Amino acid sequence: MAEILVEATYVKHHKKKIALIFSAMRHFAEELMQLGYDVDYIRLDDADNTGSLKGEVERALARHNSQRLLVTEPGEWRLREEMSTWAAQLSVPIEIFEDERFIASHKLFTNWADGRKQLRMEYFY
Repeated sequence: MAEILVEATYVKHHKKKIALIFSAMRHFAEELMQLGYDVDYIRLDDADNTGSLKGEVERALARHNSQRLLVTEPGEWRLREEMSTWAAQLSVPIEIFEDERFIASHKLFTNWADGRKQLRMEYFY
């Protein structure tokens, strides 16, 4: 887990919102550690923090001598597009899994959208 400056500042957010997100991340990391999980956590004020998600992924791959990267696709298109470029930039194969926590899969939505002139949530849901 990493606190990434770019992710906190790419659009204007209230400072309290950013503080709450980082606080929630830190508490979640601590909870996982108390449950016995190994957690690799990079704080925003870590002197080696690259400030970018890709930079922190590269550092983590090197720290752990990883042979591949498995990630769940993010819920944000901007990040999905960024991650799709990593395969050509990273030294290991990357596999991006579809996030099953959405109400519908990409395939289900694509099938529903096929032939429609307007894609409105009210018709989809």
